[in-house]
Amino acid sequence: MVRSSLAVTLLSAAMLAAPGLAMGPARANDSYAIYPSAETLRKVQLAALDCGRENTAATCDRARKLADPLMDHPLLSGFCKDALWAVVQIAVTDTSNSLSRRDGIDAAAGKVVSSCRPVSKPVANKDGSGGPGGPGATGGGAPGAGGSRPSGFGFGSVGR
Repeated sequence: MVRSSLAVTLLSAAMLAAPGLAMGPARANDSYAIYPSAETLRKVQLAALDCGRENTAATCDRARKLADPLMDHPLLSGFCKDALWAVVQIAVTDTSNSLSRRDGIDAAAGKVVSSCRPVSKPVANKDGSGGPGGPGATGGGAPGAGGSRPSGFGFGSVGR
């Protein structure tokens, strides 16, 4: 009896001392997150290209410092974060500014803009019909009903 009341007392004291612990794992508040602008992504790309061209600590640090905070952005895709991670990892100075070093940095910089574009949502047609498979789409019917196109197999359908 004494043990259980001690445990309850300790647990309640811990919950009062750190109320955030009782709420589960921390999550980013993505309801207020804004997708990074094309200008922000372009700055990362240009900073990485500068690092590849100039091979100085200042330019490479700038590229890494611009790319690193975007790694924690809740709206960016995994592909985008992979491209940003490549910039963070490869944008370092080297004793020789070789062509292979510059090409690697340039490729990573190019992937930032192409991989981090925001995904556009499909727009409904003006007449109210949806896109492919939406309401008003031809060849429809219930899923698995076959639609208006042949299935492509055609086994046993010849001569029937």
